[in-house]
Amino acid sequence: MSTTKARDLSMQDAGRQLTYTCHQINSALDACIAATVSPELTGMRGLVLGYIVRTVREGRPLYQRDLEESFHVRRSSVTALLKAMERAGFITRNAVEQDARLKSLAPTAKGLACFEHLERCILSFEQQLRKDITADDLSALVSILQRMSRNAGEAKARLTGPAPLTPNSTHKE
Repeated sequence: MSTTKARDLSMQDAGRQLTYTCHQINSALDACIAATVSPELTGMRGLVLGYIVRTVREGRPLYQRDLEESFHVRRSSVTALLKAMERAGFITRNAVEQDARLKSLAPTAKGLACFEHLERCILSFEQQLRKDITADDLSALVSILQRMSRNAGEAKARLTGPAPLTPNSTHKE
């Protein structure tokens, strides 16, 4: 590779390209789910509904905090998402007997009816995304994305400092 070409490649804005690609993927997944499953579901709502259905079918309890951790999303974002899904009739949130502040999540009949269509839609969409991409390319992409995510987390921590301790958190060395 020539020096000029290598310099041009290093000057590309990887973050901007990644943001654009994520936007394209999210927009396309929203369109796929709206067209083939339900216009009341977005890509994220569909992914969350799928996660809820699979978890409940496995016989495991599921709470909002589990979604926050699994999807790496803030509490307020998950709350808004779950309220919208509940209003649309896809899930229920029920108080837990031992702790009324804790709400268990469960799919409704409507949510279960959408699940099979949702799974097919997402599988088809993933196949479209991976078209013309080799297993080696995919493996390299995942590795690079993991490193970029770690690097972004380190940059944020350097700029904002460590997260403040809350009454429910513990300091880990």
